[in-house]
Amino acid sequence: MEAVQDHSIRHARREYYVTESSRTKWKVLCKHSTEGHVKCNPSYGIKHVIQNVKDQTGYDVPYQKAWYSLKMAREIVYGTWESSVQKLPAYLGAIQKYNPGTIVEWKHKGLQASTGKYVMGYVFWAFKPCIDGFQFCRNVISVDGTHLYTKYKYKLLIAAAMDGNQQVLPLAFAVVDEETYPSWKWFLQQLSRHVIRGRRGMCLIYYRHAGLIKAVREGPDFVSPHGVHRYCLRHVCSNFNNTIKNVVLKDLCWQAGSEYQLRKFNRIMDEIKKQDVKAFAYLDAINKEKWTASHDGGWRCGILTTNMSECINGVLKGARRLPVSALVEITLERTVHYFHVRAMKGQKMLQNNQLWTDFACKMFISWQQKAVEHTVTKYSHAQQSASVVTRRQVCGAYNISAASMVKDYYDVMAYNNTYSKHFEAVQSEDYWDDPNFQLVHDPTIRTVTRPGRNQTTRIHNEMDWRQTRARQEAQQQQGDSSIEENVP
Repeated sequence: MEAVQDHSIRHARREYYVTESSRTKWKVLCKHSTEGHVKCNPSYGIKHVIQNVKDQTGYDVPYQKAWYSLKMAREIVYGTWESSVQKLPAYLGAIQKYNPGTIVEWKHKGLQASTGKYVMGYVFWAFKPCIDGFQFCRNVISVDGTHLYTKYKYKLLIAAAMDGNQQVLPLAFAVVDEETYPSWKWFLQQLSRHVIRGRRGMCLIYYRHAGLIKAVREGPDFVSPHGVHRYCLRHVCSNFNNTIKNVVLKDLCWQAGSEYQLRKFNRIMDEIKKQDVKAFAYLDAINKEKWTASHDGGWRCGILTTNMSECINGVLKGARRLPVSALVEITLERTVHYFHVRAMKGQKMLQNNQLWTDFACKMFISWQQKAVEHTVTKYSHAQQSASVVTRRQVCGAYNISAASMVKDYYDVMAYNNTYSKHFEAVQSEDYWDDPNFQLVHDPTIRTVTRPGRNQTTRIHNEMDWRQTRARQEAQQQQGDSSIEENVP
């Protein structure tokens, strides 16, 4: 261990992390290693196989041979889906053993008559440091679901929060057979019980999936008086465009939903109505509290979309090709990496004597510069009400410290507390405890087979394209160059 540490400092000048620790083995990997080994990079794909073989041998390997070779390599490293399911109870138990307080919940489909083993249904896991760190973040949770690219139709459910430096904090994961009302209800129940734990004033941001909508409405933490639920604005705009099929109106929909001032929101809606009455009626029929910042009441804390959970989804894209135990392992490794990097970043902020996180400092300076261009007409000193026009700072007019207006979760100490807890490495299988049950997969939910390789990338939908060409054509037709191309 001392030799590795000395080498990493003197020669390699690279950070490493421990992946396995036992009495006879101590395994580390370079944090900057992204190539060459399937175990290091789950996103290593067929194109990498073909290119690496070409670079090393000069031989152009056929696509099908590269696919089968990579499939065999993954099974050698990670095992098959069936063996991975059997390993899952012991592995999750080991995570709990070495990281006490980590939550694991099961919901089985019943017993297999021939073996007496439980059939896999749902499994939920949440790491203790993430649960503790969430207490120092804003009261907003984003949830999302995504496919696993395996021969079985399992789905990965994700819950995530945002820390004080505008970075995603993974909160909980679950593997379920389908995205349905029962699976979402079970996931939200576990989230409430183990992560929220009675915390009031919670805002849940989600997409409008029928089963999820019903489950959210039945969750006491996400309905009045305890909390609220809000729609992802990006999905609202996408559904709107699928119906109206007009990218200009889609951009106006985004502008309306993201506008905080009521008068500006009304002005944008008037413009939508002027261009298309049906488009206006579509949006007007949606509860404005659910999709607009101007009617939200501040619950969203500036978060308009489910990008938090979708970000975790994207990070795990390569891992979603792997068996379930490997997927759980990678969620652990990625989360450990987040905590390590961000803890060091927080210490650097403290050393720089920062009051707030980097994100909050940047925003405060930007708004402070804009405030110089405002003037204030004071109306009531007792209520601190004023009319803001131009060229003066509002807080300065009443001798109020603008710093007092910054939320506590942007404080550097809150950021450090978010990542103050640490993880322990899971030792080798020789030290794992036997689980009190055995698990097998459910063969009835296998995907429909077809000739050729399995589908490994989801079918793209309307949200995956920037629609630049459509916006350019609209600009030419209307002579309007003000249409934003960076609208989601």
